[in-house]
Parts: sequence; C-alpha cells; structure tokens
Amino acid sequence: MKLASMALVALFLASCAPNRTVHFTGMVHRFTTEGGFWAIRSDDGDTYDPVGGLSPEFQTEGLRVRVVAEMKPDVVSAHMAGTMVEIRKIEREK
Repeated sequence: MKLASMALVALFLASCAPNRTVHFTGMVHRFTTEGGFWAIRSDDGDTYDPVGGLSPEFQTEGLRVRVVAEMKPDVVSAHMAGTMVEIRKIEREK
C-alpha cells in the first residue's frame, strides 16, 4: 500500500513539471490537419505548436525564425503536432 501511494505521488509530481523556456531556430510550416494551423519546426527536428496560434505576420510557409518560448506541458491541443509553447519573442532570421 505504501509503495502504491508513493508511486501515485511521484506520478502527480511529474505531471506538475514546471514550464521552461526554450530558445530555437526553425522554419514555419502550415499543417493541414484539424482545419489547418501554423507551427514551427526547429532545426533540431522538434515541432512547436504556439498556444493561440502563430501571429499573422509570421504565417509564411518556409519562413526562417528565431524563437524564445515557454513550454506548456499542461496545455493540450487537437492538433497533436508537437509541444505546445507560448511564444515570448519571435523574429525573422536574417
């Protein structure tokens, strides 16, 4: 019983992981699932799905961007395309 309780506490604490900031460079991509949406594929191959969508001025297929974002592991989306993030700073790569 005690072992089961400790396992439940460990699972709960893991699900409450703090948000963390990520910095990445990548390319904007339009996905056609779920009615279509914009996300960013990092140069490392990770896909980031901005909470609330990507600002219209960055909605260009293939646009190279630099991003500072906060990962939102507690936010879910029907897109199921990648990690949900809240963008703190985004700029076109020069």
